[in-house]
Amino acid sequence: FNDSDLAYVTGPHYDSLVITVQIDSATVHRVLIDGGSVVNNVMLSTLKPISIDESRITRMSTNLVGFSRESKRSEGEIVLPVYANSLTSYEKFSVLNCPSSYKVILGRPWLHNVRAVPSTFHQCVKIPTKGGAVEIIHGEQTTSHECYGVALKPPRSGKSPN
Repeated sequence: FNDSDLAYVTGPHYDSLVITVQIDSATVHRVLIDGGSVVNNVMLSTLKPISIDESRITRMSTNLVGFSRESKRSEGEIVLPVYANSLTSYEKFSVLNCPSSYKVILGRPWLHNVRAVPSTFHQCVKIPTKGGAVEIIHGEQTTSHECYGVALKPPRSGKSPN
């Protein structure tokens, strides 16, 4: 990373790295890149509008624990294709049925599978290709701000931020 990577960044900032990718046949916005997450997560509410049948979920519930020791049980697991620019990977996701300002969280499994190097400071992810080039996916700071704002709002009864 160098100063040329900052051309798309409005700073100074402390923004999360939020991108858009294609999952299965749909473009999915509000995808958090989280190098601290040991799993990839997809919200159940994200699968419905992109027409992914819940029967594809392997009902194997897992207890996921966050950094503040809060615990969530997953609905199961699902493998989905993730298309990021010209790169394709098949990723296992834990399916969560809970409110979230993010539709998907791509954690270390995705980062390692595609050999991605994220930089929240530079607001981009760099991924080497087989041909020796480097793909760059730029973060979406405005979307990051929106997700942060949604996360701070108290939930309305029966309403999910999704």
